[in-house]
Amino acid sequence: MTATRTGGEMIRSLVLAAFLSQSLVAQEAQGEHLDFYHILFHALGLPVHLAPLGSSLLVTGLLLGMGLYFRRRVSAVSEPNQLIATRVSLFFFLELALDFLYDLAQEQFGKKWLLFLPVISTLFLFILCSNLTGLVPGLPPATESFSINLAMGAVVFLVYNAAGIREHGKGYLHQFTGPFLVLAPLFLCLEMISHLARPLSLSFRLAANIFGDHLLLGVFSHMVPLGVPALLLFFGLLVACIQSFVFTMLTSIYISMAVSHDH
Repeated sequence: MTATRTGGEMIRSLVLAAFLSQSLVAQEAQGEHLDFYHILFHALGLPVHLAPLGSSLLVTGLLLGMGLYFRRRVSAVSEPNQLIATRVSLFFFLELALDFLYDLAQEQFGKKWLLFLPVISTLFLFILCSNLTGLVPGLPPATESFSINLAMGAVVFLVYNAAGIREHGKGYLHQFTGPFLVLAPLFLCLEMISHLARPLSLSFRLAANIFGDHLLLGVFSHMVPLGVPALLLFFGLLVACIQSFVFTMLTSIYISMAVSHDH
């Protein structure tokens, strides 16, 4: 009964949120593209091309607030079973996200899961919250910016290579030189291209999918401003979750490959 009631409350909440956002989407479809970050940065006399930083700061603040809220809730209970959420709430969604991240870390990293959990948790929650804020008209997500995504990709690049060096020492660098010294220049070029393509592909994939989702929403909002945008918001919610999962999963795979002793 509790699970059924929780699922019903979740569906009602999503439906209500979608149709409340419908009016904002329809209003934006009738005029110019609305971007509150550009407006704020212009009012402050700051370069508008730095507007994605505004979205990043907003998401960072939201994550800090949710972290403090989660910590306070956990500290307030006296028994572990009191942490189980029985209704749809912020704590319920945080619990779902953290359970997923714990399981992913333990599956990918084994006994070293606690070492890499903060990295994949930060990436997943930042990307997911950025994508979700982008569902609000006038608040384009930071993940729509290739520069922001490239910065996250660079962090992934540094983390998995540092993890590989930490695990294997100098032996980790042998993959860049190959088995024969005479072939070292060729292997070095090939391996560098392969490794540098990883952060680029992570960045481009995320930016392209988020941009495409908002472009689709904008086009259909102009064509059919009533009803259809609300339905597309559910599609946007799905894209937000899937792209967060893909980025985090690929990051986990790269780290797991770097620390693996199977090659």
